[in-house]
Amino acid sequence: MNEQTLERLLREIPSLRVVLLGDACVDVYWDADMRLSELSRETPQFPMPVVRERYSPGAGANVAANLAALGVRDLRFAGFTGKDWRGQILRELFAERGIPDRYLAASEEAVTPAYCKPILHGVSDVAYEAPRLDFVNREPASPALEDAVLERLEEALRDADLLVVCDQFRNGCVSRRAMERLPEISRRIPVLVDSRDRLDEYRGVIVKPNELEAARTLGLPPLDASDLPAVRKAAAALEARNGSPALITLGANGAVWCENGECVHVPAYRVEPPIDFVGAGDSFFAGFSVAHALGVPPEDRLSFACLVPAVTIRKLGTTGTATPEELRGEFRRQSLSR
Repeated sequence: MNEQTLERLLREIPSLRVVLLGDACVDVYWDADMRLSELSRETPQFPMPVVRERYSPGAGANVAANLAALGVRDLRFAGFTGKDWRGQILRELFAERGIPDRYLAASEEAVTPAYCKPILHGVSDVAYEAPRLDFVNREPASPALEDAVLERLEEALRDADLLVVCDQFRNGCVSRRAMERLPEISRRIPVLVDSRDRLDEYRGVIVKPNELEAARTLGLPPLDASDLPAVRKAAAALEARNGSPALITLGANGAVWCENGECVHVPAYRVEPPIDFVGAGDSFFAGFSVAHALGVPPEDRLSFACLVPAVTIRKLGTTGTATPEELRGEFRRQSLSR
């Protein structure tokens, strides 16, 4: 990707009307200073004295945050939350980023997913993460809640240019009925899907697994991300299986795109540590989705997609985003280092 292509993408991204169907999650960080802990009078336990709490968008909400940061002005997130404190925080996180919540249903029967991470600090500078506290839905959404999400999805899709699907939880917002609608939608606009556990259930849409997810979907032994011939073969198999182009991400080895049996590989940008790769896949997915919708060549789509996490993985302790100015700065740094 050259500088002219980068500038074209950054100039045209704001014109896109993007719908995101999927699971929004709140990432919660509780910093506890264990030097302040005192033995409880009620139980023989030392509590974790929380001195700071932080919240950031996770799962599909992080993809939405990345799309907004890239410059998407018309972003429509379809899904549901519970009527709980996490749902309120999620809506506040959306508002801070200019993402409307009008397409988010709120339900008494559901919980808003959250990953709560206690971070323990002590005498040394090393921090330790205690076991995570997870809020997830243990039962599928009711037919009434499914109907509410599908109604909002249909409304959001009017005049849209792109549908991005983030299928994070088995009992989440992407129901079987929603999945069955996707092939028809893909005949009108691009549909790109990132699914953690159900990739094998999608047909007629562009899927984005990593190398391990791709191997599991195809019933293959784990793929080595550096074995590009094997990855290309797997991408071609995914395309043939799904009846739609396929994308496989390879972490530090970049990504492979396969369309009409022809596979293209683009390496990742080199970023020196310290880095934090949590959320890097979401950043890549957001970047690739908008570049794909704008119709640049596959090599440029992959290159732009790789540039976004090259920015976000530098942001430690959070699922970061990348602004146009940050992308320009990273592109210049990468150009100078070649």
